[in-house]
Amino acid sequence: MSAPVRRRPPAVAFVAALLALLTVLGVGLFELIALAFSNGQFGDGGWVVVTVPLLLVVALVAGAALLLTGRSWLALLLPAAGIAVFLLVVGTSGGATVELALVAVVPAVAALLCSLPGVRQWVDARRLVRRTGT
Repeated sequence: MSAPVRRRPPAVAFVAALLALLTVLGVGLFELIALAFSNGQFGDGGWVVVTVPLLLVVALVAGAALLLTGRSWLALLLPAAGIAVFLLVVGTSGGATVELALVAVVPAVAALLCSLPGVRQWVDARRLVRRTGT
């Protein structure tokens, strides 16, 4: 008989969720500033710069919750990687490569941490426990 699965996530999962929430705060601040300076005018594709991060932030919060409850590690990986890529793309197109590249490190590390084998195995074990009821 195998050992019971811990209900508490591994420390790495906590760190990944914390980094995801820090990303949410940073991107949320960026969203507020972008909305304030846009005056409601989103010409030339400016709506993409506001809408895409907003959707990714919502997905990131949901992914952090799903990771900490042991339901999914992929739900955090995909939006975290998406935000990191988005920040790099916006940074290279806007000329602020160093600043946004440094900011993109936080969600990239969150994506990396939640995809580690220990976290994936813990999520799989939690799913099995829920499925079988043992």
